[in-house]
Amino acid sequence: MNPEDKQRLDQLITDASDIISCTNDADIPYLLGDGILQHFLEAIAKPKSNRNQSIYDYLLENKRRLQLLAGIRLLIQRKYSIKGKAGGQDVFVSPSEHQWFDDGVMFFQGEERFAGLFGLYQGGRVKFGIVKREIRGGKVGPDDLEFVDIDDMDERLRQLPEPKDPTPLDAKINQLEQMLAQHENEEAEYQRYFTNNAWVFGAQYKQIDSHLNLDDKRIPDFTGVRVKDSARDIIEIKPPYLPLFSSTGSFRAEFNNAWNKAERYLDFAQTEADYLKRQKGLFFDNPRCYLVAGFNLAEPFLKEIKRKERMNPLITFLTYNDVLAMARNTVLFVKSWKV
Repeated sequence: MNPEDKQRLDQLITDASDIISCTNDADIPYLLGDGILQHFLEAIAKPKSNRNQSIYDYLLENKRRLQLLAGIRLLIQRKYSIKGKAGGQDVFVSPSEHQWFDDGVMFFQGEERFAGLFGLYQGGRVKFGIVKREIRGGKVGPDDLEFVDIDDMDERLRQLPEPKDPTPLDAKINQLEQMLAQHENEEAEYQRYFTNNAWVFGAQYKQIDSHLNLDDKRIPDFTGVRVKDSARDIIEIKPPYLPLFSSTGSFRAEFNNAWNKAERYLDFAQTEADYLKRQKGLFFDNPRCYLVAGFNLAEPFLKEIKRKERMNPLITFLTYNDVLAMARNTVLFVKSWKV
């Protein structure tokens, strides 16, 4: 290499480093987040693009360039994944590429670097995320996770049937998967399942009670007693293979009837909260309503449902895919919670 080119490059990198180090943290994305870093890394080694070239020939051809990139990766892992103690365990807390909250910072925490539970430090409190919907296409967004405070999470996990051994919970998930695979479409079967497995809703309920009447006309499928404050939410379910959309993509009467019923239950629980607490012993405070229906719905249908949700954000529509995703993630959470 020409010594003058090396000297010029050293000076350019030194000048760039000085600018970057003096830049305010909030301005870093503006300075470097427009693809310039990717351009720099690809200048070191272009990604493999020739399909006819074997992986190993690509590695051999770019041996020193890729060695340098591997060194950069190792440096990042060692320097910026911080070892500490949590619950008496050695853990690594690593930065995340996702930062959805202006007043908090998101991170990963686990036994390995840049892996483990998805965390949020906000308002002086540490929270961890539980998946509340099926994630399609691998893209995670803020609407896909519920961040739960550590103390609330401990209390949630105490509600599980086997808090120290999640293996039986896997069997319960398999049971629901089998019902769906067999195209079970009797609502009563799912009523029984959810009555015995309230934890599949992210372990957020101490219990769910079936068919407690709010009044003579309003009898929701379930009301769930929340772990965090002992107030109740409403859960209304329909069988997974109930047709929800017409051939033109519009909502069928079955969907509209279920949605309207959820709205009526929710409105009554809000407006008659004093009556329900005094006369029925049912405590409602800022209740939500979960409407569970549908399985393997096409993406256009899901987008239409999300549009409907935006019109009434207190109603959350969950497909049976979402319930399975929530249940699986809850079990993974139990297995990882030791750290």
